[in-house]
Amino acid sequence: MAPPGGIPQGYSQSDHIPPKFMEKNPPPEGADTNTRAYLIFFGYLGLCASLTIVIVQRLLKSYRILYKSTTARPPPKEYVWLFACLAAGSLGTTWYHMFQFFNISYQQWYTWRSYYDLPAEKLHWGLWLKETSLFKEAWQTAIVGNARYWWTHQIFLFACGLGLDLERRGVPRGIRHTWAFMLLGQIVAISFATNLFLLALLLSPPALPAPTPTALQKNKWYGPWLINLVAIAVTEIAAFELRSESYWYWHGKSIMPVLIAPHVALLVLPIARGSLPSRYISDNNVAFVDDVYKWLWRMTIAGGAWIWVTCTVVAINYGGVAGILNALFEHSAITSVGFDVVFCWITWFSWWSIRRAGLEELLVTEEENEEVSWKGIGTATTVTSADDSGAVRRR
Repeated sequence: MAPPGGIPQGYSQSDHIPPKFMEKNPPPEGADTNTRAYLIFFGYLGLCASLTIVIVQRLLKSYRILYKSTTARPPPKEYVWLFACLAAGSLGTTWYHMFQFFNISYQQWYTWRSYYDLPAEKLHWGLWLKETSLFKEAWQTAIVGNARYWWTHQIFLFACGLGLDLERRGVPRGIRHTWAFMLLGQIVAISFATNLFLLALLLSPPALPAPTPTALQKNKWYGPWLINLVAIAVTEIAAFELRSESYWYWHGKSIMPVLIAPHVALLVLPIARGSLPSRYISDNNVAFVDDVYKWLWRMTIAGGAWIWVTCTVVAINYGGVAGILNALFEHSAITSVGFDVVFCWITWFSWWSIRRAGLEELLVTEEENEEVSWKGIGTATTVTSADDSGAVRRR
């Protein structure tokens, strides 16, 4: 019961109550057949599935050809199975909770829209999708709260790491369509795309020796790496900016520009790689670019460590370590992002451990002076030609 004076005099009268709370209205005409909303939602799911199928098919084809080859040394099968299992685990956990988020979002919307006369036995996806911004809702849920953002901010940093390795390791090994991995990471899960990309590295031939740069090329310091520098700066600034509580409230700052900026920035260079002729976007001075990317990695790690420390201090002061751990399961949206982060840590630690064990030596060909040429969309996994014996035909 409300305390005396808690309800303004006369408020209980019908003329003082908004009509929408007095009677249930019929749903808007065509609410459950909103074509545009359905096209966006199922188009998104279709894009996720299509990219995944194309990349996985290329990887399987590469795996079969490489292991039948008599002239190229394949990587150990346990490494291939490791990253394949990590990819499957990442996809399963993140998207189980993503579908849970879709369900929660629908139930919350249905409760909020209870002033419509919506029969419960029928799903009203059209009206739900029309009136809900799932992208914005998921991210707002994942960043509101110090403990929740402790998990969320890390995915920005792992996205930077994927972008750097796509350029530094993927392009030299013939993976020209790096946009497929970056886009997959943004719409499905960064950890899932990272594991598939590392599988592509394992199943692709070693990089060819770089040509000796000319005097003009040696003096050329600018190149595509500048785009990666800007992308890293934009992404880490966005990750730092979203710590602010001003993004937690409906009347505060809009999160959309800050969220969209890193998504766009990280896709610029991969899309340019896939759409422009190589002569327009090439790094001729390989030695210089290698040094640059070492510094870009250091900058990414240093900036990420600083953001991580500041987020950790704030989160622990607010709710302690227990608060951080409990936040992982507070909502399916944060659980999906949180497991994406967990799998990113496991993936990169595994890759670092394998490289320390001498992976680079395992990827060289048995005949150093012969060349294996591979091409493919997104994965550099289609061999130029092969004979029936499984030997890779040389150019």
